[in-house]
Amino acid sequence: MKLPKYPLIEYQKTMKVITEIKKRKVPIVRVDNSLKKYDDKILFPDKLGKANEMLKKIGLPKQWMTVTHHA
Repeated sequence: MKLPKYPLIEYQKTMKVITEIKKRKVPIVRVDNSLKKYDDKILFPDKLGKANEMLKKIGLPKQWMTVTHHA
């Protein structure tokens, strides 16, 4: 792995990019609209069944129960 010639400058650039990403209110990922055809389909019914059983038995992790998540 090649190290940058000026590591401090590279670090500052990286931190600036990370700060800008955190400030954004819009997603930085674009979802392909062709995936909408899968909206109403269950692609992995066996895994969905197992996940639902686990949720019934164990429940959600505590961090999901106490923090308010925004869509």
